[in-house]
Amino acid sequence: MRSAESDGGLVTRFDGRFRVLVLMAADAVCLFSVWTFTVWAYRALGPGHYKYGAEFYLRLWPVVLVYIALNAMFRLYHGSVMHPAAPVTPPEELRRLVGSSLLTHLGLIAYLALAYQTTEHYSRAVIVISGCLAAFLAQPFRDFARRAAFVLGFARIPVILAGEGDLVRRLERSLSADSYLGFRVVRTLGADIAEIAAAAKETGVKTLVSCLDPRVLRCQMPELVHLFSHIEYMPSGSSFPVSGGQIVSFDGLGGIEMVNQRHFRALRMEKQILDRVLALVAFIVLSPFFVVVPILVKLTSRGPVFYRQDRLGKRGRPIRVWKFRSMYADADERLKAILESDPARRAEWDAGFKLRDDPRVTPLGRFLRKTSIDEFPQLFNVFAGDMALVGPRPIVEKEVHYYGSSYETFASVKPGITGLWQASGRSDTDYPRRVALDVHYVLNWSPWMDIWILYRTVYAVVFMRGAC
Repeated sequence: MRSAESDGGLVTRFDGRFRVLVLMAADAVCLFSVWTFTVWAYRALGPGHYKYGAEFYLRLWPVVLVYIALNAMFRLYHGSVMHPAAPVTPPEELRRLVGSSLLTHLGLIAYLALAYQTTEHYSRAVIVISGCLAAFLAQPFRDFARRAAFVLGFARIPVILAGEGDLVRRLERSLSADSYLGFRVVRTLGADIAEIAAAAKETGVKTLVSCLDPRVLRCQMPELVHLFSHIEYMPSGSSFPVSGGQIVSFDGLGGIEMVNQRHFRALRMEKQILDRVLALVAFIVLSPFFVVVPILVKLTSRGPVFYRQDRLGKRGRPIRVWKFRSMYADADERLKAILESDPARRAEWDAGFKLRDDPRVTPLGRFLRKTSIDEFPQLFNVFAGDMALVGPRPIVEKEVHYYGSSYETFASVKPGITGLWQASGRSDTDYPRRVALDVHYVLNWSPWMDIWILYRTVYAVVFMRGAC
């Protein structure tokens, strides 16, 4: 039996409820901040005839309670408020937060229209703008609160992790480092049901994360459901198309409906439109970089402004990916010399086709890579139809063997400028996890996942998180 209580703290039945309170507080602060900013901005920058008093909006404070109640109905507080366990996935959380915010503010407009039958006391523009801002700022507020709770070591839901093998070790590392999930692994045990039962009674933990063999789990289910209020069953390390799935029951037999949304033509068209529109917006916003960066590249090193890499596109078709040049013109010769003379560097290159402190990279190139500015020209690949804005990362021929039997799934969609592995840590992510994340994205894609990945990518780029 192994223990994982080194992250400290006694297990209490209130740990999970503290987490619910933290998320509720984050939602309340988000709504209050958005309304305060919108009212102030509208008074300061709005029409000169603006006459709505801020005191009127203060009387609308019950809206916060309505918003929190809707979030609870949408199971945005780790499921049950009184008995919290696993959260929904981040893209699903974003989708539900957007819906909750818009419903709250549309309901407020309807209430004010019926109650006052005039707009003399309030501005509909303030309410609409506040609703839109809250819809997409609620998750960043929640992320900040979750991270603070993680760093401070409180408001984490205690769990017992049961099972054996690589999957258990992977989950133990993931659960201990993931501020979003909010789990604290109290004990990591094997497949001995007696040990699991003893640990549950000793610690008072009510959530079990099980990697047990399905036959063992089925036989011991009566005892486990007596001990735990929540059992999170992880059958294997494989990825399944479950993000759009749901629980089903046929004649008393429980199961999971797996939905692969890539087969929905309307959603595929929506992705194509979203990619082109957002790529055009991004190009317009980033257009100053396409003027300044080429000049700096030319001034700081010899060689062309752009660099084109040969990569594999959809169905393995060769494509040429555009980037601002970040290496010296003789980079290939430098790489060959380094790999032949330094065995440690050779091993590092073979492991991930990357080198930290890469001597081939120019000083300006280091900055371009750190900020990901070097990848901006890939917008041209999106316009050309070779790439998507969001998708699996484009790979070279030498990397195909890492994907094994999953390569056909991986190559069934266009590669993206950004993707799930970049949003989950970018180059801080090890190679096996990159493969797993890429395959998970393909199987579980949805428009909301794309929106969430774009949000996380902006965060990663702005804070230079995991870049190299």
